[in-house]
Amino acid sequence: SSQVTFEFSDANGRPAGQAELSLTAYFLSLDVDCDRDGVVEVNNPHKGTWEWGPRGHGAVLLVNNDNDDFEGTFDPDNKNSRIDGPLDIKDMSPMVVRMRGPPKLPAEYSIRLSTPPECAERMGVFCLQPDGEDLFRYFGHVGNVVELDYRVDLRDNTATYEFAVEGLHYPDTMFDGQVSITLTLQRVSSPIYEDTVVFQVAPWIMTPNTLPPLEAFVCEMEGGENLSFIQELQEVTSAAGVPLVIVPQVVNRGDRWMQDEIELGYSQVPGKDVMPVVLDSPRDRGLQHFPKIQLLGKDFGYVTRFSRTEEPNSLDSFGNLEVSPPVTANGKKYPLGRILIGSTSPTNQYGRRMMKVVRSFLKAQRVQSPVELYSDWLAVGHIDEFMTFIPARGGKGFRLLLASPDACYAYLGWLQSQGHGNVPLFEGTSFQSIDSSAVTVDQLLQDSKLREENQVFQDDIDWNRDKLKRELGLTEGDIIDIPALFKDEEGKGAGSFFPDMVNMIVLGRHLGIPKPFGPIVDGACALESYVKSLLQPLGLSCNFIDDWSSYHLMMGEVHCGTNTLRKPFNYKWWHVEP
Repeated sequence: SSQVTFEFSDANGRPAGQAELSLTAYFLSLDVDCDRDGVVEVNNPHKGTWEWGPRGHGAVLLVNNDNDDFEGTFDPDNKNSRIDGPLDIKDMSPMVVRMRGPPKLPAEYSIRLSTPPECAERMGVFCLQPDGEDLFRYFGHVGNVVELDYRVDLRDNTATYEFAVEGLHYPDTMFDGQVSITLTLQRVSSPIYEDTVVFQVAPWIMTPNTLPPLEAFVCEMEGGENLSFIQELQEVTSAAGVPLVIVPQVVNRGDRWMQDEIELGYSQVPGKDVMPVVLDSPRDRGLQHFPKIQLLGKDFGYVTRFSRTEEPNSLDSFGNLEVSPPVTANGKKYPLGRILIGSTSPTNQYGRRMMKVVRSFLKAQRVQSPVELYSDWLAVGHIDEFMTFIPARGGKGFRLLLASPDACYAYLGWLQSQGHGNVPLFEGTSFQSIDSSAVTVDQLLQDSKLREENQVFQDDIDWNRDKLKRELGLTEGDIIDIPALFKDEEGKGAGSFFPDMVNMIVLGRHLGIPKPFGPIVDGACALESYVKSLLQPLGLSCNFIDDWSSYHLMMGEVHCGTNTLRKPFNYKWWHVEP
């Protein structure tokens, strides 16, 4: 304490009296990692605000949705109110209260931490007491105010409280992801001093095909029904140096559509390892329990979105959820790419769409601004049936591949002109023409009904082509047309006529492509040769996998039956300017 004496004089300058003022100074600071370097600094002047961009500032919270307790509960850690050991603390962001001053606070004064009620349910705050007493004190779900004891060390008159803060919810419709905590010195109930910090909850981020693969997934079906498919896939994953996880029948329960159940992404905060996070789709068929049983665990998070009032439709499956590589469109940079989802036609308000809760969740992440495409023209209705991205030399470092009936008819016409019109297609498959004879190039070109159908389907693909060029800033040079034909599936929409080559697995430069069973010309499948001529010059290795009986006949292909965990972006999401 310091004392200041005031002396008073009358009008003639004679001493008229004096007064003493006693001053006691206390230092209080609430501190976080505001400059995003992984270290808590002291009293950063910007800690009370949050700003996006490379020159931005503000602390970040991870949604603590992995499972570090090994208790077999199959529930993420953000569902409980405790710290599940040292691994759990690693998933949390540090926060420090620093105090300095005399040994005691004056009577009627107190220090408290508080957060607005709407923030309390979106984060958990744990006090890490150095003396081991009352080790993990929690507030979050249970309240929004905690009183702090003022206990300074008499040797240097300082006290430090360390806290660990976890996110409980991703940004979503009613939540922009920002939460605040305030340290208050108050007299009775009137605040004398306040210090506030702001956190932004880290978004869930998708990974495009251009990022390096870490792990691939496939389902093993009963009785070894897709065993040869798995063996051919294994040749591609081995060449790419990527482990292949084979999900057994007891876990997949007869559901082969690995792409449709989950989307593998990640979340990240400064100074910590990236956490892979699986988004579980609302489709919930045989693979429903796979993400929680096999993926959720130590440093592997889990999140899902579904509607209690809406039944899922085919467009809720995640073959209908993709993300572009980084692009610049209409003067705006998208350094983490843009999410792509298939939807109904803009002119048809009664068509199928992905559930609003899922679409809203994806939009609320803000760093991969979603684009809705038109996929409802397909019977299954997934965008991976007509498009994919591949890493490629030159240009923007990638190409967009689009399924193209026009390219297919043009190439078959060229084969016919070269004298190969009588060569059969689909040899060695179960394909049957009406009279059980083989289908030749000539016959396929003469099938006017099929050609008329494909002109309509080509128009649908062209609509998406124009939208992708516009929304992703692409030119014709960024797009490669891959031969494909579709057929009408009894009025329910389009399905692929022969294995749909764009529905491939992309593992670095190694592509696992559905084997098209085209006409054999000069000892090789002409469709395979044509696709190789387009893709090999870009530095890619084309491997054709027979998925005819195990996937194609059930209206899916290689991509539908697989999934890939990828490395995260090097680019930090907090540098994005949404």
